[in-house]
Amino acid sequence: MIGLLGVALALGGAYLAWLGGSWAYIVLGLLMAGVGFSVMAQRTIALPLSILLSLVAAGWAFGEVGDVFWLVLPRVGVFLVLPIVVGVLAPFFGSTERNPVGGAVRSGALRSGGVPRAWGLGIAAVYAIIFCGVILGVFQPHAEVTADASQQPKADGALGQQNGNDWPAWGRNLTGDRFAPYTQINAQNVTDLKLAWTFHTGDLAIDGSEYQVTPLKIADTLYLCTPLNKVIALDPVTGKQKWRFDPHMQVTRGNKGWKRCRGVSYADLTTMSLLGPDAKAFGPEETPASADQASSVPAPAAPPVETATPAPVAITAETPCARRIVSTTNDARLFELDAATGALCEDFGDHGMVNLLEGLGPTAPGSYYLTSAPLVADGVIMVGGKINDNMTVGEPSGVIRGYDVRTGRLVWAWDASRGDKDSRPLPAGQIYATETPNFWGTASYDPKLGLAFIPMGNQTPDFWTGNRHDYSDEYTDAILALDIRTGQEHWHFRTANNDMFDYDVTSQPILYDMPDGKGETTPVVVALTKRSQIFVLDRRTGKPVVPVTDRKVATDGMPGQRISPVQPYSALSIGVDPLKESDMWGGTVFDQLYCRIAFRKMRWEGEFTPLSDKQKTLIWPGYYGGSNWGGGALDPQTGVLVVNDIRMAMWGQFIKREDAAHAGLVPSTEGEYSEQLGTPWGVERSMFVSPLGAPCFKPPYGSLTAIDLKTQKTLWQVPVGSIQDAAIHGVFGQKGIIPHLYVPIGMPTMGGPMLTQGNLAFFHGSLDNYFRAFDLRTGKEVWRERLPVGGQGTPMTYVEKGRQYVLVVAGGATRTGTNANKGDYVLAYALPATP
Repeated sequence: MIGLLGVALALGGAYLAWLGGSWAYIVLGLLMAGVGFSVMAQRTIALPLSILLSLVAAGWAFGEVGDVFWLVLPRVGVFLVLPIVVGVLAPFFGSTERNPVGGAVRSGALRSGGVPRAWGLGIAAVYAIIFCGVILGVFQPHAEVTADASQQPKADGALGQQNGNDWPAWGRNLTGDRFAPYTQINAQNVTDLKLAWTFHTGDLAIDGSEYQVTPLKIADTLYLCTPLNKVIALDPVTGKQKWRFDPHMQVTRGNKGWKRCRGVSYADLTTMSLLGPDAKAFGPEETPASADQASSVPAPAAPPVETATPAPVAITAETPCARRIVSTTNDARLFELDAATGALCEDFGDHGMVNLLEGLGPTAPGSYYLTSAPLVADGVIMVGGKINDNMTVGEPSGVIRGYDVRTGRLVWAWDASRGDKDSRPLPAGQIYATETPNFWGTASYDPKLGLAFIPMGNQTPDFWTGNRHDYSDEYTDAILALDIRTGQEHWHFRTANNDMFDYDVTSQPILYDMPDGKGETTPVVVALTKRSQIFVLDRRTGKPVVPVTDRKVATDGMPGQRISPVQPYSALSIGVDPLKESDMWGGTVFDQLYCRIAFRKMRWEGEFTPLSDKQKTLIWPGYYGGSNWGGGALDPQTGVLVVNDIRMAMWGQFIKREDAAHAGLVPSTEGEYSEQLGTPWGVERSMFVSPLGAPCFKPPYGSLTAIDLKTQKTLWQVPVGSIQDAAIHGVFGQKGIIPHLYVPIGMPTMGGPMLTQGNLAFFHGSLDNYFRAFDLRTGKEVWRERLPVGGQGTPMTYVEKGRQYVLVVAGGATRTGTNANKGDYVLAYALPATP
């Protein structure tokens, strides 16, 4: 067996070398074959050959990849085992001398040239110790960047103190920093954290439902939504239900397999600046000067919109619906509830509901739906929407709309086809331009500037760009700044000039006043992207604060493709160095060789290598991220940005639809084959994995990273997540073997982190069933608690009756493709109550 495996390794190595890859596997394979055939022939040379092989493998490994544990492991693991096996067998090789009386074997007596038993077993023991040391390393986390105590940024404890004991917005505040100024639970006592209460929502995360919600806490009530858009109010101390509202979401072709509600929003009409009855958006004749990147698309004619309504009565704390929960549905409705009772606010829209399909045309039902919490600020509710990707051309508009928070009246509508030219709503009966880039994540808001900061997507289908409109490319994957009261565009900045790989910007932008080192601050917006490029922009102008450069990219695409020759790159990024052959990985040297061959056979000219119909193209970063909708968190007291990421290389290839049908591929919007009707090609795509289901590229596959924004230095970077609960055959949990071993290799992440003044970063969106706390100063994991099922959302924290709670909602890990291991848990943790 050893000999034949060696022959296979040498032949595979020869093929890799023929493809232009490393020659090392030929040498390793020949040595391994020599060891195997020497063992079979009972030749004592097998032992020194096995030692030589291990030394050659180690020298090659460290020479090629340095001392990176997870890259060295597959290169040496098998070759450390061989001397153990051969060392045990070697004393029995050859013919032993026989006792002339009775023919008994004399202990340790071997024919000339044999290996004494002590030598063989001694060598086996040494290698066994080395191998055990390596195996112990498998169960330890290996930081990519270790914290340096001398680089710890200083804290300004006066910052980040807003919102008191509450968590009133999805990112705790509209700046999206997810920082809570609480110290009751801290890095010193977090090990004492215990489960305080559990609540079951009653809606299991099954049949396309996923729990990704971050609850709100306002005054004495928690608010959350289920994937079916039911809104539930809970007591924050006991977890007992106060009220529940069911909007009776309709199942459509779009949401049948994709039900999400990431959060609800809150409006206090007694304190909020409300729009007047005659408020309107800028018309073309009133448009202020545009920013540098303004679109040149001419504005369509739009007659004035009548906005006058009867003056509403004054609102006091005793007025019904003075405090409102604002939410949306997966069948495209916007609604408001009385925060105290859960009753619909009858004065909003049509008895509490607004139909968001109006103005979107006949393709919208079943395609357009909402998953993220709307932005509520300065009297306006701002909503975008998700559309079905990759199914067909002609999908509905990605229009962003602003509604009066009190009445539900449509105040403004911004669409890429009009850009900064016009943000007035279209008259009844008219349809917003189809196929424009959409916004489906969460926005942020600066009350001083009156601007909302919006992460934009791209025109669908994602993988074919030949049908892209000029205005779509102008706003693709952009950060867009709009006046919240008028919808007027102030500026936009593209994070990609042309997007062929579903690199929607979905993370909530984080707003921060960054010190400039001269005693002043610059108001910045921090934009995290699926490309793992982190763009830091002046939020007044959209100009980069951290340098951005244009780099040339490959343009050899299919006929008819629109491809930009350059793409923007920030000086700040995480884990996206270009992949090379030596980065290919496997559990053993054999599947690593397979992955190196597969890499060599793919198209790969760097990021943005266009897809082809002739061979697979490597997609790196993968279209899941980088940073996805979960976003990051920022400690405003120190300027430390904490980001979890996904590191999953993918592949894609154009395919004729008739060939796909003949192969039995089933089209879907999110699966491994999409038809892209109306374009020349369908697209087949998947994760880049070995036949064993393990990723074909180096770990970690998900990490947690802390960056000092003032210096742009990475303070620490650690893997997050283990393989314990993830099926081996398929990284995202498709049917396979669950290892039940805690190997903290770092797994793909969902959701985002939450930070506290107690020097803690909490996270639970890994693929294993754990809730974790990390020391914010060092990245060291200081607490880990087993969850009943996995989680995908973002933790939140609050203080009620003098006690700090940390809360998560867990419905199961992402995309398991099955109803197994799913739940409906709301779990609150606290320190033991003092007598």
